Amino acid sequence: MESQMIYKWTVPVYPVEAQTAGMELEKIVEKHGSLKPAYVVEESTDKNAALHKCFEWNNKKAADKYRQRQAQDLIRNIVTVKINNVDTPKPIRAFVSFRQEQEYVPVMRVLHDSDLLENMLQSAIKELEAFRSKYEALTVLSDLMADIERNIKKHKKNI
Repeated sequence: MESQMIYKWTVPVYPVEAQTAGMELEKIVEKHGSLKPAYVVEESTDKNAALHKCFEWNNKKAADKYRQRQAQDLIRNIVTVKINNVDTPKPIRAFVSFRQEQEYVPVMRVLHDSDLLENMLQSAIKELEAFRSKYEALTVLSDLMADIERNIKKHKKNI
């Protein structure tokens, strides 16, 4: 199967070329009819599999990483509904992360520290740009995309 796509990593941290990985994922879709993480792991268990090197196969290390992922999910699911005895309009995340290291900071600290707040705003802009990039082909969202673009430019101008 010759791929029609050219693949690149958004963050090149994997020990496999993006093109190789993308083509392997295409093969998995062709075999299974869809792409699920379980299929990717299953197809990568053989030491000669194209994506084998992308996974931690040592069960002790993998278990530790899984528990860290569970902790990450736990942290991301904690919200606050009241701040200083005042109800929030809607629940907000109690801890936020905007750094590569997955370090979480209490949202109240961010709101009261201008450097942290600016870092969070920069992270929000990156996420909006990623959203725009992911869904820009959907013309039904063109008005929303125009609003996102306008607000990104406005914020970048104010920096």
